[in-house]
Amino acid sequence: MQTTTERDWGLVLGGIALAIAGLVLMFWPGLTMVTLATVAGIMFIAAGVVDAINMFRFRHVKGISAWAVINALCNFILGVLFLIHPITGAVVLAWFVGAFVIAYGVFAITAAIGLRKSGVSWGWMLCNGIVSVICGAGFFFLPEMIVYFVAFFLIMRGVTMAVYGATAPQALSGGLFGMRP
Repeated sequence: MQTTTERDWGLVLGGIALAIAGLVLMFWPGLTMVTLATVAGIMFIAAGVVDAINMFRFRHVKGISAWAVINALCNFILGVLFLIHPITGAVVLAWFVGAFVIAYGVFAITAAIGLRKSGVSWGWMLCNGIVSVICGAGFFFLPEMIVYFVAFFLIMRGVTMAVYGATAPQALSGGLFGMRP
């Protein structure tokens, strides 16, 4: 088998781009959250328009029109509010994520308690659930922390991708792990 020393430049460049995006998030968290809130506002408006169009398309389906109108209006109004008040929208986004993380934590705690009776190792899942609830609550009290979490993740993922892209050919040919085909 022929060994190769080529690099996967797509992974390297993609990793560098992710790391740079993470650094931007870390150094300009307020601007980043306002940008995310603006994008969310545009997406909510687009969803409202699509919902309104679908309401007209499926107006003959029994019971769908009233709920489609309400859904379209809610999406549209929420989108406009995010665009008018992007800073408040940024906080609301962190609250949404916090609520989902808390819900995940509650489900993990519940599952861990259920696993306790089965004899399966359940302590790690319980710890995960408790930490998730605490982190989710943190998003309510410190909504700007969501940016730092995402920034850290992007930097770590970007570095991992770049390193993998630079070393994957050697790893596949046995050079990185010392294994030869």
